[in-house]
Amino acid sequence: MKGGGNLKGMDLLERWKDKGDEDLIKGWVLDCEPPAWDLRYYGTSAALLDAREVIHQRGLEGRKEVIEADISLIKSILGDQPQYTWPPDSDDPDKYPLDHWWWHLDRIAERTYPADLLPEHLREIYLKAF
Repeated sequence: MKGGGNLKGMDLLERWKDKGDEDLIKGWVLDCEPPAWDLRYYGTSAALLDAREVIHQRGLEGRKEVIEADISLIKSILGDQPQYTWPPDSDDPDKYPLDHWWWHLDRIAERTYPADLLPEHLREIYLKAF
């Protein structure tokens, strides 16, 4: 599968091949620490979300650090004040598949993301926010 900020045209595994799993995960953990400011900005969010896509492609989602970072991010998103917004990544489902939740932080913040597409450990947190 192609991935990231341009799933249709960029082979992220090639782009990130020189980045080891541990460095990739450490970067994601840092990016997800509250208040996760860098993920909010159009200028930086796509590159950071590309890293999360590569984590998915490499099968690293079950790693404890990734799960904890994802939880931290979801809690940050759902705990935000109304004045903070999350940039929409795309309304093109072929570019950003809906089941790749990290590309739909805006929908998660708005509580319009389908809960059944979230991993169980995130779904529980998401549903409690309603």
